[in-house]
Amino acid sequence: MEKFDYIIVGAGCSGLSLAYEMNVKNLFNDKTCAIIDKRKEFNRDKIWSYWNIYEHSFYDCLINKWDKFCVKKNQNEIILDCENFQYQSIDSQKFYKKILDNLNSNKNIKLILNKSVDKIYENKDEAIVQCGDEIFRSDIIFNSSLDNKTTKESELFQHFYGCEVVFDENVNLPEYPIIMDFNCNQDSWVHFFYTLPMGKNKIFIENTWISNEKSFAFERYIAEINYYIQNNLNYKKKYKTNYSEIGSIPMFHFKNNMKYKKLINIGTAGNLTRKSTGYTFLNIQKSVKQIVINISKKQNIKESSVSLKYNYLDNIFIKVLLEKKGSMYEVFFDLFKKNKTKDIVKFLSNTSNWFEDLRIILSMPKLIFIKKLLNL
Repeated sequence: MEKFDYIIVGAGCSGLSLAYEMNVKNLFNDKTCAIIDKRKEFNRDKIWSYWNIYEHSFYDCLINKWDKFCVKKNQNEIILDCENFQYQSIDSQKFYKKILDNLNSNKNIKLILNKSVDKIYENKDEAIVQCGDEIFRSDIIFNSSLDNKTTKESELFQHFYGCEVVFDENVNLPEYPIIMDFNCNQDSWVHFFYTLPMGKNKIFIENTWISNEKSFAFERYIAEINYYIQNNLNYKKKYKTNYSEIGSIPMFHFKNNMKYKKLINIGTAGNLTRKSTGYTFLNIQKSVKQIVINISKKQNIKESSVSLKYNYLDNIFIKVLLEKKGSMYEVFFDLFKKNKTKDIVKFLSNTSNWFEDLRIILSMPKLIFIKKLLNL
């Protein structure tokens, strides 16, 4: 049985971001911390993208940045200028290396890998993590694990498979990120491809679905990417993949125990993911910086979450999605077609005001949104 001042459950984006910010602010100089994760090692396994509207600590981990992005539907293409809030992508391998190099320099931080967490709870004296027969105790636990999480909301998922594709010959690749390409079979839900240009003959392609299933068969994702390459990119020769990732983002929030004082949920477990988009990276960065401020000032640490306003608007959006399903791509496309880029980016990045929100809402199909607004 080991005792630490802090325990962080989960060594993903939120857990490592928190550990890094705490360490650079010297909060572990005289405090101990354990970071527990079921992974065995750190490999490149994610790309995190966002519009740069909030300063963070990981600009040296960028894959690339762009001042334009695209949305496609049928023969229609919208190119939006985002020079003042660039679209940026973080390489998880660079992210992991930067943070682990920083944490490994502090003997008060212990990284515990290949360890599955069975239970997390607290009593009046301490918070406790149980991993099989092992018990880890702490004054406070930051939890990013989604295990044993429950919800009362409709369970929709944004699930995906993405890979970095390298072509043997020249191909006419898009110049800017395509954040939604709806030129694909919708199959009664929402289906789009997401692409990031990575070089002259290299592109990251993500096959993304929004549905009530957490994932599809791996072979389906692959077959659909092959079809996209042959038909959308018009490349019918051999190619290879350097890297791939697969995941499922919940488009709902979890029911957390508000009575806990020593157990703080962070990241997606702390409901920092926007239900309508899946965007989480910048929300995490804001949240962990606030936690560091609270600890430094010896203030109570409170869980951060998406604001009530955006949660309310996202709930309406999800209700519309559940009704329209296979035709929902029209709503997404109109969002980008009928609004100013600044308004769209601020709305999707949680920084819009009510006037900007109203312009977004008025661009949507009014009848169905009003019905869901009035819960009809």
